[in-house]
Amino acid sequence: MDFELNHEQVLLQDSVRRFVEKQYDFDTRRKLVREGGGFDPKHWAVFAELGWLAIGLPEKHGGLGGSAVELAIILEELGKGLVVEPFLPVAVLAAQALAAAGVTGEAAQVLADIGTGAARPVLAHGEIDALGEIAFVETAAVRGASGWSLTGRKSLVVGAPFATHYLVSARTSGAPDDPQGISLFLLQPGDAGLERIDVRLSDSSRASEIVLSAAEVPAARLIGTEGNAFAALAAAHAHATTLICAEAIGAMDKALWITRDYLKTRQQFGQPIGNFQALQHRMADMLIELELSRAQLFGALAALGSAPAVRDRAVSSAKVQIGKAARLVGGQAIQLHGGIGITEEYVIGHYFKRLTMINNAFGNVGYHLDRMSRLAAV
Repeated sequence: MDFELNHEQVLLQDSVRRFVEKQYDFDTRRKLVREGGGFDPKHWAVFAELGWLAIGLPEKHGGLGGSAVELAIILEELGKGLVVEPFLPVAVLAAQALAAAGVTGEAAQVLADIGTGAARPVLAHGEIDALGEIAFVETAAVRGASGWSLTGRKSLVVGAPFATHYLVSARTSGAPDDPQGISLFLLQPGDAGLERIDVRLSDSSRASEIVLSAAEVPAARLIGTEGNAFAALAAAHAHATTLICAEAIGAMDKALWITRDYLKTRQQFGQPIGNFQALQHRMADMLIELELSRAQLFGALAALGSAPAVRDRAVSSAKVQIGKAARLVGGQAIQLHGGIGITEEYVIGHYFKRLTMINNAFGNVGYHLDRMSRLAAV
């Protein structure tokens, strides 16, 4: 795998970096979170105008046909700015689920509209009792005369408060943990029988619990083929897990250099505390974990096109490293700043919160260690 960025990728990286530097400083972000709820339509329009939303979409659906590498470039730079708009839930997780499902009709139009910013679908799949297992779905879909009736609860649907559509997984046959028998359905806010309970997460992002009470879904809103959504869901989660690792690397990178600058300016005993060897060793440990994480990310990106078992082992390996590194880098950044690091008014604490959320997203370290052991036995 060639680790050097080509000319187009460098230009993409520069465009995202300039956006973050010029339009997403810490004060602007705080104001957006406080007054805009964590979503700015103007920012989303910029994402669409610059092609970021379309870059991961297939060309046959109006996208640019880019790879996960281009998406990783975007997510790393967005991670440096702690961007709160739901880029990953919409342009990665939902987009990859739709693309892998082989969509037609209305769902195909939604996929194409992601690139223009006109549609913001999110995947409503996770359930409380699933404990991270993609195959576990208890939400039930019962066939009726003109469509389907969905009943169940979806937990922690990130980006749902700003979504135009929900891709809801429901079981049409089989046991709750059976990979077969899972189907995807297209719903919208305001559909009868659908209730959304919004929450603000500790990193200032927004999510929802979606409650379905015999929600009626027309037959045409079945996405793909009945009972065969697991492969699309697994592929989408593999992409999203890998790319949230890229976001974590961006956040860790920025936290590292913010801490370095603080150690160079904070004075104690008549000199910058960055001169103390013990603190230099801790900074070196942070840098090592960051670079190990970057190497694991490259491995996961290279494996995304492999067979599911190979892909999932590489993705879990990267998530384990990123989870451990996020704890170390985030925790050390807070400790090296001292008391100011945990205040709401200072930026480093917000990086720690985001890294903590990333560690738990799509399965924590323990979950992925267990999955690696199970996959090794296959």
